[in-house]
Amino acid sequence: MVYADHYKVIDGVRQAAPTIDYQAGSLRDDFDFGSLLLFRSNAFKKVVKSFKEKYQYAGLYDLRLKLSQKDKLIHINEFLYTEVESDLRKSGEKQFDYVNPRNRQVQIEMEQACINHLKAINGYLNPVFRPVNFSDTSFATEASVIIPVRNRIHTIKDAVHSALSQQTDFPFNVIVIDNHSTDGTSEALRELSSDSRLIHLMPEREDLGIGGCWNLGIHHEACGKFAIQLDSDDVYKDEHSLQIMVNAFYEQNCAMVIGTYRMTDFQMNEIAPGIIDHKEWTPDDGRNNALRINGLGAPRAFYTPVLREINVPNTSYGEDYALGLRISHDYQIGRVYDVVYLCRRWEGNSDAALPIEKINQNNLYKDRLRTWELQQRIQEQNALLKPQKSIEKMLDEQMQSWQLVQESYKALAQYRKQMKEIELHGEGFYMLVRAFPNPKRILSATAQTDASAVNARPCFLCAGNRPQEQAFINYKHYQILVNPYPIFQRHLTIAEQKHTPQSIAGRFEDMIELTDALKDYYLMYNGPECGASAPDHAHFQAAGKEERFAASIWLDWQESDIYSSGTRKISYANEPVSAIYIQAKTRKSMVHTFKQIYDELAADSQDKEPMINLLAWYGLEKLSTSYYDYQEVLDEVPLHYNCVIFLRSKHRPACYYTQGDEQILISPAVAEMSGVFPVVREEDLLKLTPEKTHEICREVSMPKEQLEELINRIVEVL
Repeated sequence: MVYADHYKVIDGVRQAAPTIDYQAGSLRDDFDFGSLLLFRSNAFKKVVKSFKEKYQYAGLYDLRLKLSQKDKLIHINEFLYTEVESDLRKSGEKQFDYVNPRNRQVQIEMEQACINHLKAINGYLNPVFRPVNFSDTSFATEASVIIPVRNRIHTIKDAVHSALSQQTDFPFNVIVIDNHSTDGTSEALRELSSDSRLIHLMPEREDLGIGGCWNLGIHHEACGKFAIQLDSDDVYKDEHSLQIMVNAFYEQNCAMVIGTYRMTDFQMNEIAPGIIDHKEWTPDDGRNNALRINGLGAPRAFYTPVLREINVPNTSYGEDYALGLRISHDYQIGRVYDVVYLCRRWEGNSDAALPIEKINQNNLYKDRLRTWELQQRIQEQNALLKPQKSIEKMLDEQMQSWQLVQESYKALAQYRKQMKEIELHGEGFYMLVRAFPNPKRILSATAQTDASAVNARPCFLCAGNRPQEQAFINYKHYQILVNPYPIFQRHLTIAEQKHTPQSIAGRFEDMIELTDALKDYYLMYNGPECGASAPDHAHFQAAGKEERFAASIWLDWQESDIYSSGTRKISYANEPVSAIYIQAKTRKSMVHTFKQIYDELAADSQDKEPMINLLAWYGLEKLSTSYYDYQEVLDEVPLHYNCVIFLRSKHRPACYYTQGDEQILISPAVAEMSGVFPVVREEDLLKLTPEKTHEICREVSMPKEQLEELINRIVEVL
């Protein structure tokens, strides 16, 4: 398809109408190609023949999206024809057409065409989001209203009064960044300075756009936990707007909240199109549909730690849209559909009537933002399709290039040659324990994990503190790393990109998704008080299925079913460890079942995470590569998702603290609970008799009586 620059006749006057180059991010359904489009006939016919949907409004939009999947859309930079413009509205009026309620059916079709396109090019994001822990950081002030301003003498007092009149149950302030105003705005702000909640900043730099002013505000020491937007020519709807916006963060667990606004004239009278609620945003597809539209709504509010980490582009157009794309890539964006904001349209608005050159400049910038976001999505999604292949390549490369890894894995191979098998068996259970020396794990086994000790050392999972040689693979908001101090033949650490405390809440679904992506691995989780050597940084571990964990734990699952159906099965064991085993047909069923059990555990944990270790895997226990007919065998197993919840009573056994010959430096985590005992002192290996090993397992496990009580409660809620 080709299109060209052209002329427009407006009110009898011919004007140049240049267009912009089409790129991957040019997903707006109102992209201005002009009136004349030329298609290659064979490509046109082929695409039309592939149509599955019958659109009333989105046919042409769908056509050009599908054509763009096959080849480039070419822009000819010549003025080749003239058209007569029939829509004589100003640019400031046209920009809201896509949110006009009268056009809703049109938008629904456009949304569907865009979503289908994103799925076809592997640019679609599923609704999986990073959790937000609002207790990670402390702020003296709960919220700050941020108002960048330059030369708004007619409106700035209205904006500030609107902000200061908010009624909340938390402390807040108003930070105005006065960008070298020359029309009396600065003097007007000084007149309002008697209210101590007003912080009037004037940047030293003279090159700041709106985004740069925002950065100055959010990095100010007085900025609150949440930063809420108020443009210098707008006002809040009433005194409750700020409270409503802040409440939404906690109610929806999101890093950004966008409200609903009403269009008004300067005197606050409603004007067309009236209320702009952006109800095209849905939890599942909001961030995907965001690539099709040119704005996300107002007012916009942000969780300040996330915003400080990202920072705002130093522009005066599109900086808010850029933030929305960036934040929604990882986090949920909350919505408030009640009107909380009044957007005043008047001749002083910076976008009231823009020349074509400025419109093109703005659209080109947002198209580039979308292109960059789309490129990142496609790159990440392609990596997700083949994570195991990428991991094996990284393992090989780290073995070659990183001396520590090379030495550690060679040493592990030698240690495992000294492996000692210990059989634990009794009525209804059998567990094979494999113990071997591994002195390189001494730091992990003896690590102090109390808060003071953890706070005193740099976090070794944070990217800035890792060895320079340590490579990683991005997987959504995690980074997959080779563990340089292994206890397994293939030992991975899967760390959250952001430094946030170890917690399974909000991450169990991620863990099960990872079992799906890494079918040749077991996924493991150690709670912050029972085995996690980095309780300050959320992470999982993974071990290759050659470890045969599931084959080692031949517990009396069959005789202790709690629940059984065609979609899930729940069993438990009380020897030699206390554990609950979940099998589920679907990921959704697994996550739902775990939550039911977790909620019962949490009821007894006094606001702390229950003491648990988790072992999860997909499909069969053996390596898929060892099966010629793996898929055929797997198809015979109806419940593909597996998770063992090891229930704990304490972190370390008494023998860890005993002095003298009776001491055994063993610090059980998920590996030990699954039957793998890496012993950091060789002399301790001799002390691990079947009786002593059984004693350790029982001592750190939930007592049998408590387990029976828990099982009874679980049965009631299933």
